[in-house]
Amino acid sequence: MRLLKSVCRWLAFALLALVLAGFLPAWLGAYGTLARRYADTFTTNPLDPAYSWYDSLELVPGGGGPPLAQADPATSPFGPGVLEGAATYAAVHASDSLIVLYRGELAFERYWNGKGPDSPLGTHSLAKTLTAILIGHALADGLIGSIDDPVFFHLAEWDDETHRPITIRHLLNMASGLEESYEFWPWSERVERAMGTDIEAANLRVPVAGPPGVSFRHINPPPQLLAMVIERATGRRYAEYLSEKFWQPIGARDAQLYVDHPGGTAHADCCMWTTIMDWARVGEALRSRGLWQGRRVIPAGWPEQMVLASPAYMNYGMMLWLGNVHEPLRRYDPGQSGFENRHSEPFAEGVFYLDGLGKQRVWVVPGRELVIVRTGRDHPDWDEARIPNLLIRGMQVPPLF
Repeated sequence: MRLLKSVCRWLAFALLALVLAGFLPAWLGAYGTLARRYADTFTTNPLDPAYSWYDSLELVPGGGGPPLAQADPATSPFGPGVLEGAATYAAVHASDSLIVLYRGELAFERYWNGKGPDSPLGTHSLAKTLTAILIGHALADGLIGSIDDPVFFHLAEWDDETHRPITIRHLLNMASGLEESYEFWPWSERVERAMGTDIEAANLRVPVAGPPGVSFRHINPPPQLLAMVIERATGRRYAEYLSEKFWQPIGARDAQLYVDHPGGTAHADCCMWTTIMDWARVGEALRSRGLWQGRRVIPAGWPEQMVLASPAYMNYGMMLWLGNVHEPLRRYDPGQSGFENRHSEPFAEGVFYLDGLGKQRVWVVPGRELVIVRTGRDHPDWDEARIPNLLIRGMQVPPLF
């Protein structure tokens, strides 16, 4: 017993020394920006950091358009109780918001936990889809020749035997052959890409695990590399190009991108801060094949390209998820367990959607002229198919196609 007490005392001393010599100085910035950011993750959820964690942000000026038009309840296509039924499911499954657009008008909105349409939202992987939209603009502007061009045409650092086969299309399809690291140690490559001060270099050295175009992995390096392609092809900052080509034209509010250091590289793989309602605008622009209230905001034909299934995986297009084949348990990286998404049944009709960690979702149902936004937190009993199918099956008008 005396020995056990002695061991426990020394362990307590060692832990105190670790806190005083390691965590506390790191948290105060003594070991540099990456160490401070890493230490900060112990005071917040590392998978969903608070806004205060993002110490370097870059403005994406918005258009500040008028609020979305309200749909006339008298002409609602939904049967009695359908919208409230979807809201009830959302409410008991840790949601912050549920928004439904029908034909571009606001048919329903409900908020919980003190949230509202203009509440800030950390978008996680919803932001990945914006890289695909901007690739379409760079193509239309003649600054990228083809999505089948090798990436090294724009990223000279990849002009080597290992990287030359990888094309822009492979990155868009999340079928690049790149391998993600899931280690979360302060010296790991993943932490360097997430919290480091030179994320360009960190993403350029992501290892290649296999040939491109064969295996699907929904990981962070491809959209970040696409953002680098966009910047080098256009000669403009990612935030500036995004604002001019898409964010302002859809009338979105000002947004912010997390950057690796002030004036540095913006994260395009995650971590954009927007309002909740702005993702209804994004979904509507995709649903209407690139038009926003009659104005073209995505080049003609490009939204249709974005929803073509990848040869590597039938349920993914270009930075968009597809509901082509029912998977009871959908994984982001088929080689990794964890963060699976349960689908109790197939989607009732053709759906494509944006997926952000924590069950941030934008479902688009073109045949029903629907856009559905759900934000909130993860829930162990969440069913991916439930809300879209409740709304689709509850409509009293026939589908368009």
